[in-house]
Amino acid sequence: MAVQGIFRKRGLTEIINLICLITGIFIIILLPLKKEIWYDETVSILISKGISPDTRLLFADNTPVSSATLHQFNSIPHVFEATVSDNANSFIYNLGLHGYTLLCGNTIADYMWFSKLIAIATLIAFWFMCKLFFNNNIFTSAAILLLSTDIDFIAMSHEIRAYAMGILFITMAAINFYKFMYRADKPVWLFLTGLLSVAAVLCHFLTVYIVLVFLVMLACNKGRALLTAKNIIATGIPVLLIAAYFLGTYPGLQTMSRQNHEIQERALAAGFSNFEVMIRAMKFTAVNLKIVLPSFIGSKLVIIMSFLLAIALYMAGIKLAIDKEQKRNLHLLFAFSTVSSIFLALLCVKSHHYTALYYRYFSFCLPFCCLFVAYLLYVFFTSPRMKKSVAAGIGVLFIVPSLLLFVQWVKSTRPVQKYNFTDVARIITASGYNKIEVPQWRDAFLTNALLPDGYKIDYFRNPAATEFTVFKAEGITKIPVIRNDE
Repeated sequence: MAVQGIFRKRGLTEIINLICLITGIFIIILLPLKKEIWYDETVSILISKGISPDTRLLFADNTPVSSATLHQFNSIPHVFEATVSDNANSFIYNLGLHGYTLLCGNTIADYMWFSKLIAIATLIAFWFMCKLFFNNNIFTSAAILLLSTDIDFIAMSHEIRAYAMGILFITMAAINFYKFMYRADKPVWLFLTGLLSVAAVLCHFLTVYIVLVFLVMLACNKGRALLTAKNIIATGIPVLLIAAYFLGTYPGLQTMSRQNHEIQERALAAGFSNFEVMIRAMKFTAVNLKIVLPSFIGSKLVIIMSFLLAIALYMAGIKLAIDKEQKRNLHLLFAFSTVSSIFLALLCVKSHHYTALYYRYFSFCLPFCCLFVAYLLYVFFTSPRMKKSVAAGIGVLFIVPSLLLFVQWVKSTRPVQKYNFTDVARIITASGYNKIEVPQWRDAFLTNALLPDGYKIDYFRNPAATEFTVFKAEGITKIPVIRNDE
């Protein structure tokens, strides 16, 4: 039975797909119901303003620093320097956030909306990727709903971090990769695959675990085609670009190496093992593949069984596929979603990045996981050897628990206030304060990053202070400090 038989009018299917896409966009726009920032987000905010961890060393205590002085750091060269000083990661994101806030403003909503717009672009790119696999049939809707209701994807869509942009670029790279692999050996598609892969890596280095899958599959399937002059140029340019970046940011890479060494020492002290790395990888992979039981029951047995269930369903899909194209697409999506996660675990073992092996790192393969699940359902529904009632039951087991997890997350998520700098900035602008005493210079930097461009205020550091003190001709106001740098 043709998939279009589910909805015999193709136009109706296209309308439903469009409605699902619009619904996903509204989910991104409306959530979260309340936003609070955490430490890593403050790092992104400061770096986008050209403020590095070492900027505080330029200023002395009890010496006034004006907002105009801090604004001088708000330039592309300083953003680059701050990125390198941190650990050289996320330069393209930091640069994008810098430009966006120059145009749109410095409220916490402005910073958050940059990630939201990127996530919306990702959902649209994902829609185009689904068309390559489904030709706009009804399973496009299933894939879009799975991604737009994924709690990790929605979390990254408002986090002031580089993850959303990394997901966007790796999704766009995969679209061009697919076209080069299975449509035609056009150098432009190979070039765009490489260029967008480089962009993804320069958003977040750990997107490399997806890029590794690209490289392995290209080498195995297109080895000879890659050796033509045009394709050598198409791959050479992106390679030269990323090599130049790494050469220019070598001090930052050394910083990252020291950070990884510190993480290794903490991991050894905590008794963290390679087995624990693989358990975490299996957990996040299973949940990303919509086998969400490990989200509710975290025992190792449940995690291992859930991961093995995902493998079993993949093998069943291969057996039930009706043609070579279906098998090829299942292999491809399994590699992007599952083999890439294994690469990530191995990278974490190699770099000793054990204690930070958490769900954000697995978010880069989310589009491929959701597309894999939708394509698996497509194979089950189109296979003459599987009853449609059984295929529908498997679909329910995938989709309903995922939606319940999403609803539970929306209802139960209550962000904890770790910083009150947005409140401080609002009080300053509402009352017209022009002087503030802060306990740390970083407090001044973060407050200034949340004030409108051009707002004039002087900052003083008093190491003995335990509160913010804001001054105006009429008097002073004390504001408690909420600063949880964990």
